[in-house]
Amino acid sequence: MSRSLMRKWWIDLGSHVRKASRGSKIFYEILGVIGELLITAAIVLALFAFWQVVWTNVQVEAPRKAAVVKYLEENAPVTKDEGVSEEGDPPKFDETLSPGQIYGVLHIPKWDWNRMPLAEGTEMNVLNSGWAGHYRDTAFAGEIGNYAVAAHRRTFGNSFLRINELEKGDPVVVELSDRYVVYEVDSYAIYSAYDETNVKVIAPVPGDLTFKEVPTERWMTMTTCNPDWGDWERYIVHLKYKSWTKKSSGVPSALVGEPPLE
Repeated sequence: MSRSLMRKWWIDLGSHVRKASRGSKIFYEILGVIGELLITAAIVLALFAFWQVVWTNVQVEAPRKAAVVKYLEENAPVTKDEGVSEEGDPPKFDETLSPGQIYGVLHIPKWDWNRMPLAEGTEMNVLNSGWAGHYRDTAFAGEIGNYAVAAHRRTFGNSFLRINELEKGDPVVVELSDRYVVYEVDSYAIYSAYDETNVKVIAPVPGDLTFKEVPTERWMTMTTCNPDWGDWERYIVHLKYKSWTKKSSGVPSALVGEPPLE
């Protein structure tokens, strides 16, 4: 092969190698950009998860505690000794509530004496404050029918985080301005969040999808998301009315020994 032909062959070969190198360089540059985007997305998701799971709880904890302390101080019972438990009809709740108004405190001894504000309505501003919200179209605490409340399971206070720990017979106490209403856990159920029939859990007679049955008993229903880290299901706890106690006589037996908020 002549020198000129060899030189041409070598130049041609070199040009092919150089083209391949440029193509590889572009490929790795693109791959690098994609990698950086994935890392950025991972950081954003991690920050969002931290905000959702940790920071929202930090945000609401102090204001929620302050709201509970304020209510307890303004509506304190005469004594923390055990009062008279009455099984008859509690007084009718005759206050007119505005949306988001705090009207009581929910006590759950099983959850290490957990206490949280009770407010009117189930809008996000209520639930995102770490409060338990009352479904407006349901009965009120102590009334015949179904007193239904909702709260977050995770985030914004983890209000109903431990709902799965409630067992039959466990007391849950609704504190109002002049009395306590005591319920006991009766049953629980889990429904798909996309099940259009799950609304029956807050019916006047729990389970009545027609909403036409006339209630004769006093129920309470607690609703929240399920599973612990998800929201594609609803965890439901139904409770039955047990008794009520006037604050002028003391506290119900379920709250005897309840420690003060620290």
